Amino acid sequence: MIMSKETMEKENTSGPYQQLGNNPSLTRNPSWSSLKLDPLPIYRDEERHQYCWEPTGEWLAYSTTRVTGSDKTPEQMANIERYRHIWEPRGVHVHYCLEQFLLGDAQPNPKEYKDWVNPLLSNPFWNNFETWAVEYMIADLEKSVGGQFDVLGYDHNEGKLLLIDLKTQSKSNKKTYNTDAQLGSYVEALANHHKIVVDACKTIWSRPNKCIVGEDQDPLTCRLAWHESWEKFDLQQNPF
Repeated sequence: MIMSKETMEKENTSGPYQQLGNNPSLTRNPSWSSLKLDPLPIYRDEERHQYCWEPTGEWLAYSTTRVTGSDKTPEQMANIERYRHIWEPRGVHVHYCLEQFLLGDAQPNPKEYKDWVNPLLSNPFWNNFETWAVEYMIADLEKSVGGQFDVLGYDHNEGKLLLIDLKTQSKSNKKTYNTDAQLGSYVEALANHHKIVVDACKTIWSRPNKCIVGEDQDPLTCRLAWHESWEKFDLQQNPF
């Protein structure tokens, strides 16, 4: 059964700061300056893109993106695979550059992707953004799903804790698409592992010579989308 928004609201507290003082996994040093999450005991096999929960040695059966992408048609999947040699290395390197930038490298080497990297890193959005975690691996052990979110941090302009997903696209006029379900998986894992309740989710679209910072996405709506996506995927795997 898909959890209702009302049920999710009852599960959550009023905000992330209500919980930080009692959470040993979170450390802030100095106070209100830098907050980092200790890594979870997860290992990822890059070649297989599969996650392992190290305390038990369990290889998780699925990834977040496999679940959320399971509704694509065979034609869509074929098109994705046809251009993998283009979009995959671009996405990996642009994500790497953002990661290094948020960890303190003001000018990571963009290589051949400067048209994507430069507008992304020079966007004013980052001017008052406090990084909490980047490229952070998480897991839903009950569903046997592993994943990795791009950025968690505090927007001092808006006064919000944000969970951010970065997407790269091939053309400056490409259309956006819905990322609620993928973000919802990370929202739920953060709540389960660290008792963190984010204020908003956001998608950043990196395009050649253009960067678009998306509007806020409601975390509860994202969680609902994740539950719906999981229900459909689980039915595909276990139809009887």
